[in-house]
Amino acid sequence: MAKSTHIIHQFDEGYAYGLDEKTTTQFANNIYKDLGYKVNVCKTAEEAVRAADVIFTQTPASSQVLKLEWLKPHATIIASGSDQPTKNELPSDVMAKSKFITDLTKQCAKFGELRTALAEGAMKESDVYAQIGDVVNGVKKGRVGDELIVVDLTGTGAQDAAIGQVAW
Repeated sequence: MAKSTHIIHQFDEGYAYGLDEKTTTQFANNIYKDLGYKVNVCKTAEEAVRAADVIFTQTPASSQVLKLEWLKPHATIIASGSDQPTKNELPSDVMAKSKFITDLTKQCAKFGELRTALAEGAMKESDVYAQIGDVVNGVKKGRVGDELIVVDLTGTGAQDAAIGQVAW
């Protein structure tokens, strides 16, 4: 994620938090080596989230990894962790306040972060702003000003195939 996003956004600094500080430090060093920008290893998720404009959550977490009050008003969250019925990285209030974008809304409603917001009554499927294809194809606008954006990615066959080609 960090590498592909850097192609478009040309980050000059990043922040990382992980449960294993050694692995997180190795990640930060690899980003610096590969992309040329410093990644600060943070002691807490809160420290990393408060500092970031773009947040990637890539966990199988069954408990939430951030809070609404930690976010900058214009933050973008890309939720692309391991999707399963117990996953719950994002609080419902974050999702409800955001411009919410999915890769496939029906799939996110069953396996993604959206599932929790629906179950808690914080959102309805009709609250989803767009599927990512609508934004990429210009059918719907992406960012308009300083707004909180959440992108819920559960993975599609095409995404999985592309990732498999790169990994292979």
